[in-house]
Amino acid sequence: MIQLRPHQQNALDAMLVHDKGQVIVPTGGGKTICMIKDAEKQLNTNPSTTVVVAPRILLAEQLCSEFLEIIDTSNTHIMHVHSGETEYFSSTKPEKIHLFANTARTAGENVIIFTTYHSLSKVQSADIEVNNIYFDEAHNSVQRNFFPATEFFAAESDRCYFFTATPKHSLTVMKPGMNDAYVYGNVICNVPAPTLVEQGYIL
Repeated sequence: MIQLRPHQQNALDAMLVHDKGQVIVPTGGGKTICMIKDAEKQLNTNPSTTVVVAPRILLAEQLCSEFLEIIDTSNTHIMHVHSGETEYFSSTKPEKIHLFANTARTAGENVIIFTTYHSLSKVQSADIEVNNIYFDEAHNSVQRNFFPATEFFAAESDRCYFFTATPKHSLTVMKPGMNDAYVYGNVICNVPAPTLVEQGYIL
């Protein structure tokens, strides 16, 4: 049984109340476990499709490993959508993503898709229902080539959360920024770094 730190429990509680929002946690503050425990609760409640977005292939694979240390995979199917090597089913072809996700959901089972910002548009093109989506290192999502898919899933997913230690804002409407509450929602949890230092969680 994992004992969550107080700030992690606060983040989870906020996610239960809000269907969309930003979770600002300093580096080393354990934001991944917040995603995992929220996903676990959702997967155990109703069959669902969850997407986890990472800035790099290696991080997508690392997140997969960390998720599967906790998530029960007996009724959960794992897919990767990026060009890297993985032991799990992997494809960047929208028709294969569509078939994989919808076959599992038709059987009443869960799906978790690990992807990168670069390949998120492939998931968008697959035309699947996404119930939960977690954006790791979410400041990457404001990049011009990543933002359209981010904006799409922010609008179309049932639940959508952006995790970062360093939110990136824009001073002009011409460029995307995480201060766009229509896309990113409000900050639902903000953990100050000094608090974690005082509590001995980070140095």
